[in-house]
Amino acid sequence: MAKKITDKNLEQIKKLNKTYFDLKMKHASLALKETHKLSETRKDIARIKTQMNQEKRLLENE
Repeated sequence: MAKKITDKNLEQIKKLNKTYFDLKMKHASLALKETHKLSETRKDIARIKTQMNQEKRLLENE
């Protein structure tokens, strides 16, 4: 179960990293109108990484 969650989280992080990169490129070329999406995406990545670290610690404590 934990492996599935981790794999799913890794896929989400890869997707969000690509989205974040695309947003940064649009922002750099002044084509991004919704600049708040940069910080939202960065925070989403941090949330998933935090969740993964918490799950990892729980598994280590068992």
